[in-house]
Amino acid sequence: MAASSIDNPQFTARMAGALWLAVIAVSVLDVVTSSIIVSGDAAATARNILNSEFRFRVSVLAEFVGGALYIGVTVLLYRLLKPVSRNLSLFAACCGAIGISVGAALTVRDLGVVALLRSAQVPSPDAAQINAIALSSIRMFGLGFTVAMVYFGFQCATVGYLIARSGFMPRAVGILLAIGGSFYILSSFATFLSLPIAATLSKIVIPVAFLGEGSTTLWLLFRGVDVGKWFARAGMPPLQRVAA
Repeated sequence: MAASSIDNPQFTARMAGALWLAVIAVSVLDVVTSSIIVSGDAAATARNILNSEFRFRVSVLAEFVGGALYIGVTVLLYRLLKPVSRNLSLFAACCGAIGISVGAALTVRDLGVVALLRSAQVPSPDAAQINAIALSSIRMFGLGFTVAMVYFGFQCATVGYLIARSGFMPRAVGILLAIGGSFYILSSFATFLSLPIAATLSKIVIPVAFLGEGSTTLWLLFRGVDVGKWFARAGMPPLQRVAA
């Protein structure tokens, strides 16, 4: 009996690439959040958020949608790379799931910031304090995001290693993704430790990671995998390959 399309490695690869590309596209909407934060000025930040509340909420929605799409990416990558190493593929999927969970918690916090700032609009001696709390909460997003990037970094580094070992995708693509994931991890740890190199790493981590994730995404979407080599890795007999 023929297998369903989700059991087809080429379908799995291209779906993973399509969802990953959607995640990258949606994440662009999230840039608006950082543009309305005024460092050290809680009142100005509060005004910016309230004056651009719809844009801020769209950014929050983008975070939710991006997380949901990335769940699909994580599941499909696990299925695709399981023949290389079930344990490492599962480890990568778990890291992705933890990163998504941290991101979801941060998104809930964003909605709470809007509600908090709205309460400060009522004339009150506590308005300045409420604004300061809201700004502190927004700043906490940066730390939380850094935590999430540790897990995403481990996921990307592991997936890159598995791709490089797979034989059914180019080794160079896997190496680029592994390097990008490693930069996520190094940059996050440097930030945690307040190392002087943290600022330098933060400037180069995005282009390096984008190169790794971008090349992997495009390869999955437009080239997929060498189906014959994937089946060989999976240990599927020739007759079973034809049925699939």
